Amino acid sequence: MINDLNWTKTGIYYLVIGHASDEESTWLYLDFEEEKTNEFLEEKFTNFVLKELGLLFEKEVYIDFILKSNSPIQIQ
Repeated sequence: MINDLNWTKTGIYYLVIGHASDEESTWLYLDFEEEKTNEFLEEKFTNFVLKELGLLFEKEVYIDFILKSNSPIQIQ
């Protein structure tokens, strides 16, 4: 992912929002040159959440939203 706001590229942009059980919501921003399946995005998000929380054991991770766009998604 590129953090330069002036950088443009054609692609598919995803924002996945969810949470692990008993934890606060978090989000993951992804961009790809091709579309990805929901299963792929859910796996990426689950791995991200468990790693970020430093969890050594599996915790249930819930997906609240998967947003998809043809242009970069601005997060405030």
